[in-house]
Amino acid sequence: MGSFPELSKPVQVHNQESEKANRMGYRLGTWQHIKQNRLAMASVIALLLLVILACFGPYLSGYRYDEQDLSMVNQAPSLTHWFGTDALGRDLFTRTWYGARISLAIGLVTSFICLVVGVIYGGISGFIGGWVDEVMMRVVEVLYSIPFLLYCILLTILLGPGLKGIFIALGAVYWLNLARIVRGQVLILKEQEYVLAARLMGAGTFRILFRHILPNATGPILVTMTLLIPEAIFAEAFLSFLGLGVSAPMASWGVLASEGLEGVRNYPWQLFFPSFFICLTILAFNFTGEGLRDALDPRSGNKRRVS
Repeated sequence: MGSFPELSKPVQVHNQESEKANRMGYRLGTWQHIKQNRLAMASVIALLLLVILACFGPYLSGYRYDEQDLSMVNQAPSLTHWFGTDALGRDLFTRTWYGARISLAIGLVTSFICLVVGVIYGGISGFIGGWVDEVMMRVVEVLYSIPFLLYCILLTILLGPGLKGIFIALGAVYWLNLARIVRGQVLILKEQEYVLAARLMGAGTFRILFRHILPNATGPILVTMTLLIPEAIFAEAFLSFLGLGVSAPMASWGVLASEGLEGVRNYPWQLFFPSFFICLTILAFNFTGEGLRDALDPRSGNKRRVS
């Protein structure tokens, strides 16, 4: 009888090692599946290059993003100014990659805000259920029925232009879709056997939710987050295009596109470069999200190929 605790220790260690091995095998399998998707890998490489250029690009040209030279107004791309200059003689190469910092930061910060709010809101709604779930989902449906950009425009006007206003405006409305996805996953996972086992062992509600259920919903959450980033970047570009974005002399891709539109007939490069990188970033994130979706749920990829 006294030897039972000693006998149980190797089994516990073996179970822990087996669990770690299973997790590592799952991650390696997911990575192998992503590597087989050439479009997703090309998108990942493109995003890495964009991030690197956003970090170091403004230092390559030797010009500041707000440095004006009225003797070099509206210059075409050349060896001196690789992307040309704008109406105030500012170097567009520097401003484009400085704008990349702001646009990417808006996408990432907005997605993080949506992750926190959406996961907590959707997780609590799905796990508690009953009238709490009904009330919480009715609130989501009411907010979801109004166009997101209308919310963003109204909040941006109330909060004023600037990064802080954009962060709050986008983060306040873009969590709705993630909350609905998390709720659906929680409704499925809370009926699994390991959740019942955790209840029988005395685990509390929040421990079961955040320790056992939400980690198993990582796949759909990760895919949704990847697809949410380009939505936030495009929304910021649209708001900046309307004049509700960051304040001068700061520049995002949306601000640069709005400024470039004024001289598109005579100076098309001023609109081309920010527009090109907006499209490239949105496509890269979308293709990366599709690759993650196929890797985390191969059945979805097979269904699309069969259809």
